[in-house]
Amino acid sequence: MNLIQRIDALLPQTQCGKCGHPGCKPYAQGIAQGEAINKCPPGGQETIAGLAQLLSIPVLELDTTRGEAPAQIAYIREAECIGCTKCIQACPVDAIVGAAKLMHTVIVDECTGCDLCVAPCPVDCIEMRPLATVVPIVGGLASTDHERRERGLKRDRARRRFEQRNARLQREEEHKLAERLARAKRSAPVETPQEDTHQAANDAAIKKAKIGVAMSRAQLHKSLKAFGHPPTFEQQSQLILLQQQFEAAEQALAVLEANSPPLPTKAKDPELKRAKIQLAMRRAELKKAQDQNADPQQLATLSAALAVADQALHAAEAISEQPLPDLQRIQKRPIDSDLRQLKTALAYARADVSKLLRQPGVSVDELNAAQHKLEEAQRRVDAHVGD
Repeated sequence: MNLIQRIDALLPQTQCGKCGHPGCKPYAQGIAQGEAINKCPPGGQETIAGLAQLLSIPVLELDTTRGEAPAQIAYIREAECIGCTKCIQACPVDAIVGAAKLMHTVIVDECTGCDLCVAPCPVDCIEMRPLATVVPIVGGLASTDHERRERGLKRDRARRRFEQRNARLQREEEHKLAERLARAKRSAPVETPQEDTHQAANDAAIKKAKIGVAMSRAQLHKSLKAFGHPPTFEQQSQLILLQQQFEAAEQALAVLEANSPPLPTKAKDPELKRAKIQLAMRRAELKKAQDQNADPQQLATLSAALAVADQALHAAEAISEQPLPDLQRIQKRPIDSDLRQLKTALAYARADVSKLLRQPGVSVDELNAAQHKLEEAQRRVDAHVGD
């Protein structure tokens, strides 16, 4: 195990960015290069003491200008969650489960308390609660060897989950790029074996360069979100370095794409294009009429016109020389836009009441008005569902 890995093993693995770096591993690299060891609020004095012992340097006091980070855990008020998935995307260790437009919840044993999920929530239904009933991952000096071992085990588990998440995101990005390349190859002409080998090598280089651009962009955006506003001098230096790496990756990709022979494209089929436009127009007309509660006869006429446009598109695709898209048409269940709006209004009303309850000095009239708004929003949802 090299020095950077030994330093990283002592850090709390919250990946919170409070140290001025986009994660614990970059901070470990900075410490190995001589950076101060007291920039980790989640680690507290215990982490500082461990780093000082490892590096044989004096123990420093925690840099309190970076804030405090007591042992804590994220909690989602599930009744107020609207299923936007923004917290899932922000969690560095995949400790939040849920799906789009469905309730989310936090895996208590895996949450590191980084609080990166709080800011993205549009309805403010996530709060950080003190971690009292679980052995804390960070903060304070260990009172027993058992607690120290428990924190070490949780740090190792958080590191593995963070690395597994990054590997999964990279696999997903590679899979998307592979699908794009496969679609491009299907439309390319037959090549000789020598040309095919050269093209495969070039495609592999472009694929690798695109992955590099995607990873550089993700690291830059994560750092921009994690750092303060305005960033400190050290954070600004880190951002400049990440920006330079991102620009270098983009330039390398541009050079490869410029030297790559363009893929031949077939001329657009005007009849197929016209059929697609007609289908989109008929679909839009029917949706507009449904939103405006048009009479049944008008809806039946527009539905029939949509069916005719769909059949015309099938016919145009059958006689077109262009390859058919790799998809399967399914009949989608109609979305009740009114119910969606009512539920969204209900979620915001719940969030308003919750905010007022947590704020000191709120007047009774203001609280009663918010509560009345919540009850009215709930009544409208119930009435709509009951119809």
